[in-house]
Amino acid sequence: MDWMFLGDSTVLGRLFLLAAFAVATAVACNSAPKVPVSTAMLKKAYWGLPKDGPTADVTSQVTCPNGYPCDVFANAANYGQSKSDLNNRLAVVWTCQPQNFVLSEVVASGLKVRMACVGGPPLVPRTIGILEATWGAPDGQTVDATQAVRDICGNTSWRCQVPAMAYIFGTPDRAVTTKVLRIRYTCNGQSTPGQQAVENSVADLRCERPGDLYSNYPPYQ
Repeated sequence: MDWMFLGDSTVLGRLFLLAAFAVATAVACNSAPKVPVSTAMLKKAYWGLPKDGPTADVTSQVTCPNGYPCDVFANAANYGQSKSDLNNRLAVVWTCQPQNFVLSEVVASGLKVRMACVGGPPLVPRTIGILEATWGAPDGQTVDATQAVRDICGNTSWRCQVPAMAYIFGTPDRAVTTKVLRIRYTCNGQSTPGQQAVENSVADLRCERPGDLYSNYPPYQ
């Protein structure tokens, strides 16, 4: 009879371990940080050539009848152009709440931008403040782009992607050279190394730090 008792104990032990594992898994799942439901919203849209300037603003022509995520197509016909030019670029800027993100993307003619919000808020939210921005040729004339960048990022963003586009910041010289957008900014008032982006790309302003993963533990608190 001892072998029967031993067998029952083994089975009960295994059942106990399985039950404990299930409870631990449920607790871990319930204690994991929840990603908030995020809402995207169009802020600005531009389409055209570098020389187009303010006329490249096509925000009023972008619609999302089915809500977000929303696809915006880089198609000349969508913006009242009878002929397509492969040099045209589409730049779209949108916000994501409650993350306080300003996201953007630049695509060539024939492609599309998908306005969507991915991921949750930063582990340690920090507000971006724009100190200075310049736009122009790396070794040529530049213009002050500070206010234009501030208009894109706003006063409360925790992340801000700024399209480096000539039709947003202008063409400070007649030379056909690739322009560069340089941005100096702060995170909660503390200076950062800054960011830069070449023409037709995006400057991604972020405030994460390596220690943020351990922000709830000394000495990072």
